[in-house]
Amino acid sequence: MNCPLSRHADRRMKQRGVSEAFLNEILENADVERPANDNCRLYRVTRRLARSLGDDRLARFSVIWSDDRGQVVTVVPVFRGRAGAAYRKRGWGVSHG
Repeated sequence: MNCPLSRHADRRMKQRGVSEAFLNEILENADVERPANDNCRLYRVTRRLARSLGDDRLARFSVIWSDDRGQVVTVVPVFRGRAGAAYRKRGWGVSHG
């Protein structure tokens, strides 16, 4: 599967060492899908599933997909604990509507 990427997503993937093959693995195995800001959806793989697939790295990133643009708009690292809560408030917070 070849996903369309925004320039921002392409730049962030390069900065974070995420290949297109790895991005596709996340999207194919994502067991969490949540609405995010601006008509986007967040996809990620839980740690439990990542372990069962034999690749813990899958749980370290979330993919933000824009329904409006039909493309991946960014790939963000998953932070746990207090740092993660602060990061989510600043950036791609999940909307609870």
